[in-house]
Amino acid sequence: MRQYLKNEVFKVSKWVELVLSVIITIAVIAGTLYLLEDLFQLVMNHPESKDIYQFVGVAFNLVICIEFIKMLCKHTPDTLIEVLMFAIARQMIVEHTSPVENLLVISAIAILFAIKKFLFGKFDDVDKTIFLPHQKISSINELVHVNIPEEIPGQTIGDLMTQWVEEHNEPIQVGLCYFFLGGALRINKVKYGKISQIEVIRSKHAPLMPRE
Repeated sequence: MRQYLKNEVFKVSKWVELVLSVIITIAVIAGTLYLLEDLFQLVMNHPESKDIYQFVGVAFNLVICIEFIKMLCKHTPDTLIEVLMFAIARQMIVEHTSPVENLLVISAIAILFAIKKFLFGKFDDVDKTIFLPHQKISSINELVHVNIPEEIPGQTIGDLMTQWVEEHNEPIQVGLCYFFLGGALRINKVKYGKISQIEVIRSKHAPLMPRE
């Protein structure tokens, strides 16, 4: 019972995150529209330096909000690092900081770059998207820019995954992976012995497959 409640609370928290992302997105869109109005007034009123810095500060806030939305939608180290870098860069560009403070800001950004390059594992550098098994491989290849092999026209990822499991005499269970060039298919959820969700994983280092 305790574990069930934990799982339910976790599901609710994911939905709350999604709702917050939508609310912040609406706020960013509204802020962008007001920013265009500010730009018009800025051009017409012969702005001073402080007015330009104020305008740039608002623009930076919107960019940070966009990165924050990405962090809520995709819980990856990349999105977290990007939010931190934009927030730190804003401090140096918009505020009137001293040379010592500028040096500290640059050092902080350099440390974030070093963390991203040397401390992130190879499994952090992937894009993951969950699909239902009845979705066609051709559509997924176009949406996610991967190259999942399609043995017959109109084949679904569920058919491909089920066929692969049967060929290898494996039981259908969460975590089984079918690898292809530049990515993999992973069984994400099983219901009543059947695959109900499949995760499409694409390496960010793999080239984007061109659309036909």
